[in-house]
Amino acid sequence: MKIGICLPTETEAMGGNTANGTEVLRLARLAEDAGFDSAWVVDHFCYSAAAEMEALGATAPPDLVGKIYGAWECLTMCAALARETRHMEIGTLVINTGYRNPALLARMSETIDELSAGRFILGVGAGDFFTEHDTFGYPWERRVSRFEEALQIIRPMLAGEHVTFDGEFYSTQGAVNLPRGPRPDGLPLLIGVLGRGPRMKRLVAQYADQWNCWMGSGDSHASAYIKIRDDMLAACEEHGRDPESLVRHVTPRISPTGVAPTSPDMNPLSGTAEEIAEALHAFKDLGVNHISAWPHPNNEEGIVALARVLEHFRS
Repeated sequence: MKIGICLPTETEAMGGNTANGTEVLRLARLAEDAGFDSAWVVDHFCYSAAAEMEALGATAPPDLVGKIYGAWECLTMCAALARETRHMEIGTLVINTGYRNPALLARMSETIDELSAGRFILGVGAGDFFTEHDTFGYPWERRVSRFEEALQIIRPMLAGEHVTFDGEFYSTQGAVNLPRGPRPDGLPLLIGVLGRGPRMKRLVAQYADQWNCWMGSGDSHASAYIKIRDDMLAACEEHGRDPESLVRHVTPRISPTGVAPTSPDMNPLSGTAEEIAEALHAFKDLGVNHISAWPHPNNEEGIVALARVLEHFRS
């Protein structure tokens, strides 16, 4: 099982501080030198966490009210990571396809794969924060329908096909990825699914090489993953996909230093390095292929502590 790390590209994500570009790249090199297999970045423009919580019927803590969060643009950051790292995979977790023309997204991804010598993983999703859609002027309604059309363009373009598509939201006329990057069959496509809606699971079964299950906002333990995994594998069988062909990717929050999470809803993996390594083995035993850990705190201290977990996991 591969183990990667999510980099702190969001505001206040680096142990309460905001990492500048130089710091993000330095932490990526630190993680690569420590033996992590991959580095991941999120895709957010700017959003109100308080408004998002209230829309779900929750009461936002007073310190979140009026606060706006954002992140460094993820594809630009991945291009820099491609040149600053040597061996680790680089991925987006995940890009909202509604923010970028899908044909252009496929073209940009191919370029990053070229710059990284075949180490890029394109992670995509339908988007989850209505406030940043509103702020930047992107439509929030029918985003899963838009996502499905985007996949019908992105997937074949990554495979090198000429794509002509006339949809309700997007259209192309012979769009093709030229020049081609280093992988003849194209770079891998990952789809992230937060909920358990049948439509999104169908899209994973039909289009994804890899599936990401984000667990960083709630219970990060393997026991909470079992039902989600079983539902996804059942969806694969329902739609004629061999479940074993789907690379399974999980993002847990891990607190290797014992620092308490910012939300009471978060239940990260914690304890000694040996105990956390054992918790990661539980995911491996459930068939997980790739962990993209969100360290808490997400700074040098957290990465160094998580590297000790990595040593125990591989020993």
